[in-house]
Amino acid sequence: MNNNDIQNLQRPLQVQEESTIDIKALIIKFLSYWYLFVIFGVISLMAGYVYNKYKPNVYQVSATVYIKEQKMGMDAAAMMTGMNFRSYGNVDNEIGILKSYMLAEKALRKLDFRVSYYSKGRLATTELYKDNPFTVEVDYTVPQMVGVKYYVKILDNGQYKLSAEAKAAYKYDFAQEKYVGLVRDLKFEEVYNFGDTVDNKYNKFRIILNSHYNNGDSRLKHSFRINSMVALVGMMSGRMSVTNISKQASLLNLTVQGANAAKITDYLNQVCTEFIQRDLDLKNRVSDNTIDFIDNELVEIQESLSKAEVDLQNFQQGNDFMNLNTQANDLFNYLKEQEKRKAEMELNLKYYTDLKIYIEANLDEPDKLIAPSAMGIQDPLLNQLVSKLVDLSSKKQTQLITSTDKNPVVISLDQQIAQTKLTLLENINNIISNARLNIKGVNDNIHKLDEQVKELPETQRQLLGYQRRFTYNENIYNFLMQRRSEAQILKASNTPDNEIIDTAKLSLVRRVAPRAQMNYLVALVIGLLIPVAYILLRDFFNTKILERKDVENTTKFPIIGQIPFIETSSSLKTMVIASPKSPAAESFRSIRTNLDFILQGKEKYVFLVTGDMASVGKTYISINMASIYALYGKKTALVGFDLRKPRLYQEFGLSNKLGTSSYLANKASIDEIIQPSGKLPSLDIICAGPVPPNPAELIASDRCAQLFAELRERYDYIIVDTPPLALVTDAFLLMKHVDTYCYVVRQGVTNKKMFASIIKDLEERGVKMNIVINGIQFSGTYGYRYSYGYGGYGYGYGYGYGYGYGYGYGYGSGYYGSDDHHHGKKKREGLIARILRKRRE
Repeated sequence: MNNNDIQNLQRPLQVQEESTIDIKALIIKFLSYWYLFVIFGVISLMAGYVYNKYKPNVYQVSATVYIKEQKMGMDAAAMMTGMNFRSYGNVDNEIGILKSYMLAEKALRKLDFRVSYYSKGRLATTELYKDNPFTVEVDYTVPQMVGVKYYVKILDNGQYKLSAEAKAAYKYDFAQEKYVGLVRDLKFEEVYNFGDTVDNKYNKFRIILNSHYNNGDSRLKHSFRINSMVALVGMMSGRMSVTNISKQASLLNLTVQGANAAKITDYLNQVCTEFIQRDLDLKNRVSDNTIDFIDNELVEIQESLSKAEVDLQNFQQGNDFMNLNTQANDLFNYLKEQEKRKAEMELNLKYYTDLKIYIEANLDEPDKLIAPSAMGIQDPLLNQLVSKLVDLSSKKQTQLITSTDKNPVVISLDQQIAQTKLTLLENINNIISNARLNIKGVNDNIHKLDEQVKELPETQRQLLGYQRRFTYNENIYNFLMQRRSEAQILKASNTPDNEIIDTAKLSLVRRVAPRAQMNYLVALVIGLLIPVAYILLRDFFNTKILERKDVENTTKFPIIGQIPFIETSSSLKTMVIASPKSPAAESFRSIRTNLDFILQGKEKYVFLVTGDMASVGKTYISINMASIYALYGKKTALVGFDLRKPRLYQEFGLSNKLGTSSYLANKASIDEIIQPSGKLPSLDIICAGPVPPNPAELIASDRCAQLFAELRERYDYIIVDTPPLALVTDAFLLMKHVDTYCYVVRQGVTNKKMFASIIKDLEERGVKMNIVINGIQFSGTYGYRYSYGYGGYGYGYGYGYGYGYGYGYGYGSGYYGSDDHHHGKKKREGLIARILRKRRE
């Protein structure tokens, strides 16, 4: 039967895939380290608890705004003026306005957020709002240092200690709203009375206690910070998010997060209020601009009207006569009609001239224009062009909230505005020319009527002049007052296009951080991942053979035995003799059975035991295998061929004066080197003998073949203990004299790369090895768990006498090292590294 048959005998038939992961083995490996999972799990939960306690609370409040994106028909302002001052932007533009710097600044100017107050307890710092125990009254007329925390320690004598420290801080001018200086290496500490003015070159303010103060506040650590408007806007606008509730709806959900629930509630409500007011103010601009224009005109008209009225009354009181005669009265009515037309024309001409000047200067604020229809001008083209110009400018302003002037949409709007302005100016120039011609025509008519007035009596002529001046001013005044009333009615009828559906409520504020349950879960997962990573990385970077599959993945040579780890004792090497019924003894019997199976047809055979390095347990395996055969009453010989470092004589308490080296050197006969074991009658020992200067040459000599021939005649079973394969060639030289070979691999000691390198070389040479895994430790679950060291048993192989096996390794002096295990381990690890390096070269 061949080696593959033995391999099938030893393990159940399995369908293996190299690429798959053995989940069961992985779980068993994790379970063997259960204590690591418990330890790190507890530590991580404790860390989560501390994090939740020390992390400041973060709250969130929400509000809902309805955006009337599409309106049916036109609003009151549009219908009365022909101009629509609504933004035609979509919901995305409204979101941009809600998140804009402009709107945040308007809201913050209505709120008292320029000073932030804090209180520190045993665990965390809390922001105070409307419940701070003291108030800081800042002198905003002088520049103030901003962004630095002042710490306030309330003393028992009505005083407080003020301190601050910072490497660098800016000074801010609240009047000009800009930074004006830099303060470096600030360190300040002083005691003040409440109410005293603090002027320390950095700030000017005073602190007074308010109604929220109580005696318990003296035990807390208080602080405050003065904020610039720029920092406030950046901080508060950055905390707000605006989202569309759904793609089909135009409802916006506004949320703000912050450390104080009441503060963010007030801020969000103020933002919503300013947003609605902005929309209403935009629509009221038409009426406000019209009213302002009319009020400015009324100032002059009222003076002229009052003077004309007084002059008319004085003239009538000084002249005792009746009313004008029929001719004079008809003439007066006609003049009155012509001068009324002239007054309206001149007022319209003034509006055209002002409109032209404004458009020529630059149309930066189109919402300040006065609608032509609001002044009673019914020119369709003029109204259309002004409305289009305002509409385009409004679209541009809205677009600039969410983009820059380099945006293609903005560039296109600029081009349309420029073209509309040219068309509008051309139209206004034509209207002004026509208006002047019409005024000239009216003036000609009035001049003809004046010639007729000269024919009236002096008194009636003078009376007619006073009445003409009074009527002229009265007509203008009435016209303006009529337009002013219309504008006021228009303003009163305006309503905002947008609407607040849900205001922010303090009772609906919820805490969003720290999320205690999530933090505990994350901490626990991290705590469990740490041992998982440790175990996987330990395996990944491990260079030793730990499990059976490490051997199986490297070679197809059959594993004929697995020897458990035995604690150090005086009977360690002769364990089978001392405890013949122990589990370890059964493991050696299993190896014997497998060797018999491999060598079927042979009643007597010879096999050698070797390994790659020292301390793998070759001598231990050799001794106990020889003992197993001897226990059956078979004539058994244990031959020590480790000529470089003899050990067998020490284990059996025998003499090493004569041995294998003596026979090979022709200095002793075979009978002289054979010694009884003294433990079993059928077991004889041939020690290695004195250390020769040329062990490899002796083993390669004819005397070696002669030795094995004589031993085969005398014994049923011969076990050969050899030196390591990786260090010297002795084991290879002996292979031609034996029937089979046992390669000892030790768990936690044998290097994977070294083992793979030697196995590859053996396979290339056609040598068929049998693998024995030694020193197996079981962890209580199914599977191996290794332990370094083997009861102090091991070789101290260093460099030899220059003998080498065909790996290209060069060995020098120092092969016979100290028996100290720790020293041997270091030398062994260094030797492995050198051997592998030379192998690669």
